[in-house]
Amino acid sequence: MRSEEGQENEETLNYLVMFGKSRNPLDRISESQNLRISESQNLRISESQNLRISESQNLRISESQNLRISESQNLRISESQNLRISESQNLKISESQNLRISESQNLRISESQNLRISESQNLRISESQNLRISESQNLRISESQNLRISESQNLRISESQNLRISKSPKSRFSTFFNFLR
Repeated sequence: MRSEEGQENEETLNYLVMFGKSRNPLDRISESQNLRISESQNLRISESQNLRISESQNLRISESQNLRISESQNLRISESQNLRISESQNLKISESQNLRISESQNLRISESQNLRISESQNLRISESQNLRISESQNLRISESQNLRISESQNLRISESQNLRISKSPKSRFSTFFNFLR
């Protein structure tokens, strides 16, 4: 009889095989960094890393798969803006449709393909920094999940990064990302 952990590992492997992905042992994630994708599949980051996920911030990936940020953050992404998250499409935004918010709230989808947050926010994701949405580490969010980010955060997402939304909330992951800064 298989253990629950074994079943989770098998589910993960099956998912990666389904999408033609391979695991990369170089992508290591430490508990001390507090970027967690828990069984409830919320993305949580500690206060010391200056990226807060609170109820007031409203960056939501819902069943309709629209990415919405509250009016105070001046960013809304609807179906007409070509932010579509599907099994075959991942997160794709064309070069001509970069999403930009004010200097204090930059959500940019650039060609550089790094997820970066400004120096003042103490979270940078560069090629050398091990917070990668890579072939082995897709960020999967179920239909019921909210991804909420505070007003003060800058978030840049590249064309090549996969933000996958799982149609089945059965997939459970407990992943820890390693921040070098």
